[in-house]
Amino acid sequence: MNTRFLLFLALVWLSACGKDSDGPNMDYPATFQLKRFDQAQPVRMFTRTGEVKDQAFIKSHALTLRMQSLYDLGATEPDDATGTKITFLSGSEAEMDNGRVTRYDVRKEDNALVLTSREERTAGYSRNDEFYMNLLAGISKHKPLIYDKQPLPPALGVGYDYTYKTKEQLAVSLKGQELLLHRLAYAHQRQSSGRSMVINNQFDPTGVSVLREGDTLVVQEFAVIGVPVK
Repeated sequence: MNTRFLLFLALVWLSACGKDSDGPNMDYPATFQLKRFDQAQPVRMFTRTGEVKDQAFIKSHALTLRMQSLYDLGATEPDDATGTKITFLSGSEAEMDNGRVTRYDVRKEDNALVLTSREERTAGYSRNDEFYMNLLAGISKHKPLIYDKQPLPPALGVGYDYTYKTKEQLAVSLKGQELLLHRLAYAHQRQSSGRSMVINNQFDPTGVSVLREGDTLVVQEFAVIGVPVK
């Protein structure tokens, strides 16, 4: 075999070994410290009949104000991220250190990277919460990891009707030299009851199809920015 061709094959093999084709293109390990809020999108409102477009109405609505009380996009540093670092150890493995180190498996999904914790947790919910579980899954672009759902006997009296297993997921992407940890805030209201929450995800507008007559939903997407740690 031609010596030049052998050398070419060796270079291709070395190049493939030096970079994880399934992971982000960076030098490992790569650490980012979460520093500030950014990439805030306008608040959107939905009802069973469709999307509400009146921005003045949405901005002053009590449901919007209740949702936005959960975070402060004008803050110079988010309270829940101070000192938090995310490190990509390789193209398939990462860890987050917020005083407690959590390991994650990394995979590409659409234009984002989804980090799935290796630690499994067990949780539960009642039949009354089933709508909110469906709403959460519906509006999440990267679907929550919920599996091994098991019904519980009503006589058990533990406060919920199902148990399930789950793993934490983070949706991130790279923009230039910075890391974006995607956040999705939402608030739902039906008459006098409702829920508000901020999760690590992006918005899937097809999920609003689960809304019922009399439901109102507001959502806002933003990101926590991670800057490289040299």
